Amino acid sequence: SDEFPVNRSENSLEPIRALVTKQTHNNPNRKPHDTLLISTGKGKVRAGIFSRQHLLTTGLEPATCLPLLVEAQNRDMHCVVIDPNARTDREGMATFEASVRSLFDCHCELKEDEIEDGALGGDMDPSVPVDGSIFVLAHSASGGQLVRYLLNRQSAQFLSRIRSISFTDSTHSIQWVRNHPHLASLIQSSKSLYIKTFNPMRDEGNGEDSGGVECPKDQFWTHRFGEIRTIYSGTTEHSLSNWSARDSIWKHFDKNRDNAGTTSEDPN
Repeated sequence: SDEFPVNRSENSLEPIRALVTKQTHNNPNRKPHDTLLISTGKGKVRAGIFSRQHLLTTGLEPATCLPLLVEAQNRDMHCVVIDPNARTDREGMATFEASVRSLFDCHCELKEDEIEDGALGGDMDPSVPVDGSIFVLAHSASGGQLVRYLLNRQSAQFLSRIRSISFTDSTHSIQWVRNHPHLASLIQSSKSLYIKTFNPMRDEGNGEDSGGVECPKDQFWTHRFGEIRTIYSGTTEHSLSNWSARDSIWKHFDKNRDNAGTTSEDPN
């Protein structure tokens, strides 16, 4: 994968970067590829890193999205990892919107302060493939950013290509889309999964043994997140939720990939 762009001027805005699988265009018979989109949460972390602390103390795989990317490549999927914190976490929503819009919704309309001219190289496509489905892993604040982006751009191509979403400790609310039935249905349907970090102060049982277990939903939870299927991640640490729940994430994605060609089942 490649990282882009490179900042040419100290006076310009901090460039927005993403890690994108390299694409070549010399195969006219190229088959459609599904895309895995990963977005990390709010804070000091950069693209693909869920925890700086665990990167130093626990290891590369638990602290980053590397294991998820390996699984995606094993499935012959295209990979995109965006960096909502490129211009600090205060600009997270604007950065998320610019990243997704440029990569998925307007392939030829990259703003000068977002993507540097010529930074992608001769054989690099500034957009991801326009075919295939999109599978989204939205961690923490990125879950809220994703839902707000979909709410603001309901006619965009990105929404129509989403096949499945895994939210890990997401900050979104079903109340945001209560007047938009299509979106409300999407983020509560079998296409979506909410993975929750085990809280030993509120949840019953052993957090380390809770991975994949259905999470009880009280009135507050249902008001906030609706009827989305919710499971525990198998850890009590927020920043390790993607590592602990990696098998559950891929089980969810694979189930929706297997159902992609069927028409007899519920479209949700």
